[in-house]
Amino acid sequence: MPRRGRSPIAESMGDDDQYCQGGGKVAVGSPEYVACRKDRDVQRQNAEARTDRRQRDLGEYMMNNPDRH
Repeated sequence: MPRRGRSPIAESMGDDDQYCQGGGKVAVGSPEYVACRKDRDVQRQNAEARTDRRQRDLGEYMMNNPDRH
């Protein structure tokens, strides 16, 4: 179950620290680590925007087509 304030998408992506350290191969604070964290943030934001857009589109469809459900 997702923690309060965290979306299912954020939960499904796992732990960014662990992912970006690559099993201890990349040091926290290194340029590679910082770039990885930024990339993960962008990926998460894009995924959440897609989910929000799909939800909004579904709501609009349901409002515009009340006889189809």
